[in-house]
Amino acid sequence: MLIVSILKELRLLSRDLHGVAVLFIMPILFVLIMSAALSNNNELSQDLPIVLLSDSNNLLNDELLQKLKLEQLNVQQADIHQLSEYQSELQAGKFELLIANFNEKSTALSDEKPLALWLNPSVERGWLLGVKGVLQKYYTQLRLAQYLSDNHITLKNNKQKQIKAIEKKVNQELDKKFEQIKVYLDKNLWEESYLNRQGKEVEKPNSVQHSVPAWLIFGMFFIMIPLSNVMAMERQTNTITRLRMARASAFKLILAKLIPYFLINQCQFIGMVVLGYWVLPHLSMPAFELNGSWFIYAVLSSCVSLAALGYGLLMSVIARTTEHAVVLGGGGIIIMAAVGGIMVPTYVMPEMMQTVAQFSPMGWALTGFQNLLLNQYHLIQISSQLIKLGFFGVITLILSAIIYQQQLKKQVRF
Repeated sequence: MLIVSILKELRLLSRDLHGVAVLFIMPILFVLIMSAALSNNNELSQDLPIVLLSDSNNLLNDELLQKLKLEQLNVQQADIHQLSEYQSELQAGKFELLIANFNEKSTALSDEKPLALWLNPSVERGWLLGVKGVLQKYYTQLRLAQYLSDNHITLKNNKQKQIKAIEKKVNQELDKKFEQIKVYLDKNLWEESYLNRQGKEVEKPNSVQHSVPAWLIFGMFFIMIPLSNVMAMERQTNTITRLRMARASAFKLILAKLIPYFLINQCQFIGMVVLGYWVLPHLSMPAFELNGSWFIYAVLSSCVSLAALGYGLLMSVIARTTEHAVVLGGGGIIIMAAVGGIMVPTYVMPEMMQTVAQFSPMGWALTGFQNLLLNQYHLIQISSQLIKLGFFGVITLILSAIIYQQQLKKQVRF
């Protein structure tokens, strides 16, 4: 009996080869994509330009510049009086980071002003953290070395000098000096200012500005599941034959299907925005807010929906069964999400994967949302993403209509 049951299960599996194939193909593809996406060796990029500004003849800045160049950073020095000029170039995308140092070597630790950092909201977060680490390391080293040098204490590994310095300075005055060092180390080393493409200062980007749009896009593309269920039901109940006999055109039938699902997509958009705005703050997370006009977001949401519906309909007319649609279409959605920066932000990906991400419809949609949220772009400034999404949606809908029309003519039954 056991052997017969095993043979029966094997026969059933042989009739569902695409279901068996997904057990092997999907994990392999997912491992390859995610491994490539996370394969960045964490080396600090040396190509992104940085400007270090201060008064002329500032020896502290000169030394800091040399230290930063030891890390092979693409950094150049400029006069602080050119700040407005460089801020304009930062807005235009010519530079990634401006660092203004208002201190000199003679500035006391207690009087030191924080470094002023100006950057674009869409700057790569991994790169920025790396630069901050290098900046903190060398700037603190220079300042403390100067301070200890003034107090006849050096940072060199010379035991005799250290012992001699400690013997002379073990008193209340030395305790006071080290208390100043402690206070200095507890202070913020810098103050950040984020300038969008319009030159307006905006708030520091937060995690929800990536997660909410990312999973919203992911959810909108999964409109394919109910759409494919309806298409499969038409075949199974032979509704497609009755539609053919009624001489219904493929265009009208597809339009009738798409309008309700389009409205569902827009409800998804509104629901996720409401969730981010009202619920996330109650979970001790930043609130999600839309920057700019609702009209722009409505246009982008419509284009994303067009691309999602086009993809979903194409998978639905190609697939023979609901299971086939889930495997084929759902697998494609997961791959597009992994490649397009939904699951792993593109800024942590290596350069090769960032290039690949530019070919994912989900990547186009996410870039459009982030440019609106972070840089407060106008509609014309995200036209590239809108055109790509619209073109993808139209092409997939045309292909779907052609295939569906053929199915109506042939009176297909499954």
